[in-house]
Amino acid sequence: MRILAAFVINEVFQIEFTMRRSLLFLLAFVTLSITAQSKFGYVSYMELIKSLPEYAIVEAHLDEFQTKCEAEIERSDREFNQKYTDFIEEQSQFPDIIRVKRHKELQELMEKSIAFKDEVRRSMREARGEMMKPLYDKVDEAVMKVCVDGGYHYILNTDDCAYVAINPKYGNDVTKRVKKELGID
Repeated sequence: MRILAAFVINEVFQIEFTMRRSLLFLLAFVTLSITAQSKFGYVSYMELIKSLPEYAIVEAHLDEFQTKCEAEIERSDREFNQKYTDFIEEQSQFPDIIRVKRHKELQELMEKSIAFKDEVRRSMREARGEMMKPLYDKVDEAVMKVCVDGGYHYILNTDDCAYVAINPKYGNDVTKRVKKELGID
């Protein structure tokens, strides 16, 4: 009886092993078939964004904003430097209580200056994001249309080198098609 049970278990194991192996082979075959049939494109979003006429307008607004902020930073730095120079030149003439007070004022002014510079950097990032969003949305829409109309499974963005290599034999550069969709030639 034990021999029969061992034989049956062995046969069941062999069948399961054969089925697993067949299933893995089938899965590998299907994966290769799908991969072989995949059609993909690739495009540089930054090239497309920079090609849009609106890009120059956005960059001009951002440059103007940055210029105004930099002018305020320079004014603040000049004010601090002047007060610091005055403090260094006159500190020996002050009693301790005035020297400590002025030193504290300088420290607060420096902290405010640093906070303002951080705020300017944050505001620049936010302004850039808000102003560029409509451009990215426009390019997204055009890329999606080219993807669907061209029968592509996916389109890669070649910016930031998120890929190792793209074989042009299997993928298509769809930049011209997307530019055409955007009305840019």
